[in-house]
Amino acid sequence: MKKVAIINLDICDPRKCAPANGVCVAVKGCKHKLLIQEDPFDPPMHLYADMCIGCGDCEKECPLKAIKIRHGSYM
Repeated sequence: MKKVAIINLDICDPRKCAPANGVCVAVKGCKHKLLIQEDPFDPPMHLYADMCIGCGDCEKECPLKAIKIRHGSYM
């Protein structure tokens, strides 16, 4: 089964992890550019889940531990 990043939107809050600019740290940490944040201070959306390889870069970067790598599909 494939690995994929799952964002817990109950935990994710760019106002807490990046209060100065609201830019999600995990978005910047995704080397594959699959984690997208449309507007500062909004939670990122994993728009390209079908392309996610579950490398864990975003999970490692998230200071709030809102992202977990899981086996299975995004939906």
